[in-house]
Amino acid sequence: MEDKKKGPPISADASKCAGCLVCALRCSLRFEKEFNPAKAAIRIRRLVGAENEYEISFTEKCDNCGLCARHCPYGALIQLGKAAA
Repeated sequence: MEDKKKGPPISADASKCAGCLVCALRCSLRFEKEFNPAKAAIRIRRLVGAENEYEISFTEKCDNCGLCARHCPYGALIQLGKAAA
């Protein structure tokens, strides 16, 4: 199976996530040409019973393009091997 990843892996620090979904909105715009987090390659889920705690995961569609990391306003996503802006 050929690896179709575009860039280095993306590291997620859920403790910095505010659940704003900017990452998922940007991702869905790239893949589907619409703002729809349900169609993004990144998933942000609020933990059950938690007010401000989230789980971050990536679907198989994720190709490590890094858009989510570049657009995260809280620094919860970092593309490894890339300098922080």
